[in-house]
Amino acid sequence: MAAARRPRWLARQRRGRRRQSWRGWSARVDGGTTGAGAGGNTGATGAGGASNGGGGATAAGGATGTGGRGTGGTGGVGGRTAAGGATGTGGGSVGLGGGSGTAFSQCRFHFGTVDAIARGKPDVIAQMDFYTPGWMASISDTFDMSYVCANGAANGTFPNQVPVIVAYVAAFYVKRHAGLSDCGAAPGGATTDLCHQGAAAIQANLAAIVNAYRSFSQGFASCWGTTRPIIFEMEPDFYQYTYTGSTGQTQPWTYAQAGQIMGQFVGALKSALPNALFSMDISPWVGTNNNTGSNGSDNGANWYSNFDMNQFTFINTSGGSTDASGTKIRGNAMTWAGVSRATGKPILADTGYGFNGSSAGPDPAWDSATNINARMLDGVVSISQYNPAASWGTTIAGIRGQLRAPPTCP
Repeated sequence: MAAARRPRWLARQRRGRRRQSWRGWSARVDGGTTGAGAGGNTGATGAGGASNGGGGATAAGGATGTGGRGTGGTGGVGGRTAAGGATGTGGGSVGLGGGSGTAFSQCRFHFGTVDAIARGKPDVIAQMDFYTPGWMASISDTFDMSYVCANGAANGTFPNQVPVIVAYVAAFYVKRHAGLSDCGAAPGGATTDLCHQGAAAIQANLAAIVNAYRSFSQGFASCWGTTRPIIFEMEPDFYQYTYTGSTGQTQPWTYAQAGQIMGQFVGALKSALPNALFSMDISPWVGTNNNTGSNGSDNGANWYSNFDMNQFTFINTSGGSTDASGTKIRGNAMTWAGVSRATGKPILADTGYGFNGSSAGPDPAWDSATNINARMLDGVVSISQYNPAASWGTTIAGIRGQLRAPPTCP
């Protein structure tokens, strides 16, 4: 999506990354009902993603990634840790280390879905390791997700499942306060959307956005506590704020600025939740250097080298459908194994959704033990089926015995 990317409206339609519409109901899903969304859109099915160990033997090759000190960016937090090695050659497996982790109670491949999808389906809930509630800050700048804590209580709907919360706080904030739309959704072809004015609007409102993150940190710490696992998937499509050229941002960020700003968001969430776990979004079309040499050809090694990846336990897909049966995540050059190796992180995969948040329907490819075993060797540790088939609980129970034991348990 950089120098030679497709027209954004087409690319967005194909990848289905219209998050506000998709999760318009997301601030509250108690009882499985659908509410009015931020920005006036009505939401469809929600999403999720969480994980547990995948990997395999360490692939041969892979040069050390280069780090560097971040430059520019208001309120930058200094240098960023290099994001591991570039794509190795040779073996297809990804070594992610061993040992037991802190995210999940069982060391196995993990399945999850949206709370509204699972609610009322005990056979599905029994097989789930995680669930995704509403997207954070979708209609409010202050904490409004106490229902997550209620769901996780001993007598709640999801007492044994880890909440995996999508933190789209910056995007929601500027859509509410700066009048922006999702990419390609501005009326009459206007450029008042996240892909054109998002970077400038977030920069101008950075202090307020960080405060919103702090509010949710304090709220979750108060009702959820600070020791139980909770995972935050940070700012889907964060890469969009670096788009350059006549069709890009009015004030695009450098990769270093993006890393500095993300560091502030994570720091704000950790302020009251020191043990929370974080996941960084995957855009399979990232450029190799500030949007040159695009299409994910370096598996994100340059992009991620601008972030402090020590802050993150996972990386995750979001939005468009993903390929369970192939080595590439989508139609771009980036591969599952390549991005996992470049970051040193396991992947929380998702099945995707359609344009305007419309349901993509079940993805049976992610119900195949053969496919899941292959993707585990590439670093994938979980799948979130956004809209699984009605028999999904039975399906998971039937394939669990065919899945390999994961080599790592994050």
